[in-house]
Amino acid sequence: MRPHLRLIAAIGRWLLRVRRVVRGISRGVGRTFSRIGRSPLVASLLASVFIAVVGLSAAGLVVASAWWGGVEEAGTWQDAMSITGSVWVMTFGVPIRLSGVDYSLLPWGLMIIPGWLGHQAGRWLARVVRPSRRRSLSASVVLTTVFSSVFVAGVSVVSDIPEVQTSARRALVMAGAVTFVAVGSGVWRSSPLIRDSMHRTPMVVRVIVRASFVGVAALAGMGAFVATVAVASSFGSITEMFASLNPRTFDALVLLVLSLGYVPVLVSWSVSYVVGAGVSLGPDVLVSPFVPVVPATPLPAFPPLAAVPETAGLGSWGLPALVIVSGALVGLLVSRFAFREGPLVRMSLAFVASALATGWVFVLLFLGAGSLGDGRLAVIGPDPGAGALLAGVGLVFGALPTSVIRARRKLRKLASVSTESPTAIVGADS
Repeated sequence: MRPHLRLIAAIGRWLLRVRRVVRGISRGVGRTFSRIGRSPLVASLLASVFIAVVGLSAAGLVVASAWWGGVEEAGTWQDAMSITGSVWVMTFGVPIRLSGVDYSLLPWGLMIIPGWLGHQAGRWLARVVRPSRRRSLSASVVLTTVFSSVFVAGVSVVSDIPEVQTSARRALVMAGAVTFVAVGSGVWRSSPLIRDSMHRTPMVVRVIVRASFVGVAALAGMGAFVATVAVASSFGSITEMFASLNPRTFDALVLLVLSLGYVPVLVSWSVSYVVGAGVSLGPDVLVSPFVPVVPATPLPAFPPLAAVPETAGLGSWGLPALVIVSGALVGLLVSRFAFREGPLVRMSLAFVASALATGWVFVLLFLGAGSLGDGRLAVIGPDPGAGALLAGVGLVFGALPTSVIRARRKLRKLASVSTESPTAIVGADS
């Protein structure tokens, strides 16, 4: 072989060796990054960053719309960043202080933003972090909760200005609770390993929890229906109040977002109205189905508040019967899933499920009470204790009679199996 061909062959062999070395290094680096990415610590940190970045971006869009597109003159970008951080912290259910006035009656509907982000982060963690190990998944949920709580508390501290303030301690607690539930639901949704462990829960516990959720869901649904009727009947007053504010396009967008965020609060008020506890709008002002005429009281110029009824007819006295109907649904569910048990056992299960549903109603009414300003608006909303007590009595009265009804679950029909032997089938095919 000629010298120049030998040189070309040697260079080719050298390039092949370099290629093999580079491939080996790249594969090693890829495996290393894969192991690091599957680590619960790194994956949880990335999930927390995702929740923070997307949540802050969503809050920034709303704040920017009102800041630079509203009626009032825009301030500095530093103030806009501080308000954006405070609004994001508020979406986790943290009370906010505006110019020295506390606002604890929050638009709980905005919590859907961190809740949805946490749910998606949990589904991503279930796919990335060793899906076959329950310990890794549990560690990922806990670490994501810790990181997100620290991020929210840090933003609360950094974004505090004299006009807008939030509590870092409450931010730490509320962000931890919201993130844990959201991320945990995402992991449970995407990991059969977690769902299989949940199936090991005793059947009695599952029946009680499921029946209690049915009871509170029925009450919330009836409250939402009553609230919808109230909004539809007061639609003219709502539009007049909205027009009197004379908002610009971006102001109208912010007002729409706030109105949608306060929908859970209106549902909570409606549930309290249905059970008969009513809603307090300040000292000596109670909106109740048993109060014919509500005294005239000034409320903030917020369109959804125009749906608060000013009078109550005789038909409103029958609204508490809806609580008994919700309790009947609880009893029917217990009789369906515990049909093998005796009547006394089913009545006991229905009573415990009604008591648990009463606790959920207390939480729902508690979230609908708070402060919407100073003075007479410092404490408004339903009385959680009275509302939960009335709801519990109605649920028990409705659940006990229907729980003794023997209802059998429909068994699924099994598909018929051929009795022919495999050899006969093969012979027939041939």
